Amino acid sequence: MPQRDAIHNIIRQALIKEGWEITDDPYVISYGERFLFIDLAASLDAVSGIAGRFIGAKRGSSRIAVEIKEFRGTSAIADLEQAIGQYVLYRLLLEQVDPDRELYLAIADTTFDGIFSEPIGELVMRELPMKLLIVDVAEQEVKQWIPPLKNGTL
Repeated sequence: MPQRDAIHNIIRQALIKEGWEITDDPYVISYGERFLFIDLAASLDAVSGIAGRFIGAKRGSSRIAVEIKEFRGTSAIADLEQAIGQYVLYRLLLEQVDPDRELYLAIADTTFDGIFSEPIGELVMRELPMKLLIVDVAEQEVKQWIPPLKNGTL
């Protein structure tokens, strides 16, 4: 199993604060003879009325998988390339094995304010499209969902 990012537990706590139930940590995808590990799976209880954001969690019938990326390498571009590759691969696999589960890339607010606010990051979000979960690491709270959740649901 891959090593967890240092912000893993912070992202997990932020989701729990939002009312998400963590269902898998990690969320394992089996495809052919391969096993891949998405950091979290979660759900959110639909009757709670809490607007949810996810990292591998569920809420009622809303289910998410969350890949957590810290972007701590020496090159933000190399980190972005790796994150895009994992995100695209996981999205393709989820479409095959769990098509009702939405995939999000969870990042710290400082990462979003950095590479994702530059023209190259904006291009990635627009053209893939890539769903992001932005977390305020200091407060351990969800700051933003991209695209935004509609009425607290997916």
